[in-house]
Amino acid sequence: MAGNVKEWLANPVGDGFAVAGGSWQDPAYLFSELGSLPGTTATPALGFRCARTAVSTMGNQGADALTLEVETPVYSAVDAVTFETLLSYYRYDRQPANARVVQTVETEDWSRERLWLEGVGGDPILAYLYLPKRAAPPMQTLVYVASASAFFSEPVWQQAEEVLGPHIKAGRAVFTVTLEGMVERAWPADFVPPPSNSVRFRDQMVKHATELRLGIDYLETRDEIDMERLAYVGLSLGAGSRLPFAAVDERFRAVVLIGAGIDERMHPTLPEAANFNFAPYIMPPKLMINGRQDEEHPWSTRALPLWNLLREPKELVLLDGAGHHPPVELRVSPTNAFLDKTLGPVRMRND
Repeated sequence: MAGNVKEWLANPVGDGFAVAGGSWQDPAYLFSELGSLPGTTATPALGFRCARTAVSTMGNQGADALTLEVETPVYSAVDAVTFETLLSYYRYDRQPANARVVQTVETEDWSRERLWLEGVGGDPILAYLYLPKRAAPPMQTLVYVASASAFFSEPVWQQAEEVLGPHIKAGRAVFTVTLEGMVERAWPADFVPPPSNSVRFRDQMVKHATELRLGIDYLETRDEIDMERLAYVGLSLGAGSRLPFAAVDERFRAVVLIGAGIDERMHPTLPEAANFNFAPYIMPPKLMINGRQDEEHPWSTRALPLWNLLREPKELVLLDGAGHHPPVELRVSPTNAFLDKTLGPVRMRND
């Protein structure tokens, strides 16, 4: 019932029909979400399930019209002076990376290094660096912040290859950090997630941001990396609650947000952890790619409020028929075009 195809229901929703259950290409947390698609939609991730109530007085067998929330909330970010105060929470001390490459995996298209770095308070950081084989150094690099699936179902390297594999083949390096709590760096067995309005939640956000930035510090020591052509790429969580990461570090020259939005379930929270306070202060050019039928971050209620907060320069790609994780064939081309424009074309070895 879960993880095969999304189930198309007979219940009308707006100008389409309800879909539920998640599919093989969706993150596990979409299983409980309800979305809608136009009646003409067809994808490999969409099917239906027939059911009839054994004994029922309902003539339509429960296929009543459903109403999804469509009112767009408005979030107000702090002013520039207050934002500088929020940034003070994200200050950190630079330190030697003491990097240890513990594994190198070679494929036809890239080398993947698995490495450990010196972390916050001596807690080691696990990271992965992908170096495309056909690109000429120094290389443009995409710094990837994964979705919530990396915390409970798939290692970050696996997600990075699924999401950014085509971009590595196209000649851009990829760097990603396994943040504390993700698979391969799991929380202790007795860990209890902190409430979003707690100091613990704020401190966790700051630690995750620091781990990412210590990883970027390490990139500065690698001759293969062009630090003037660094892009932030966030998917879902990386384009949602962890959006502040793109604002607190000035080394990014471009920002790509996939399946982005402001999730009201994460609020209230302390100002220094509230993503809407950071959205207007992401200065580089931004590309936001969302599915018009996103179940997790619906356009009207979660994605549009974020889009309204982002300042120029910004670009929007809203994909019809796509859900929370837009399929690779729809998002790779506009992403490459955006990166070519903001970072410049990739220089290959035979150029």
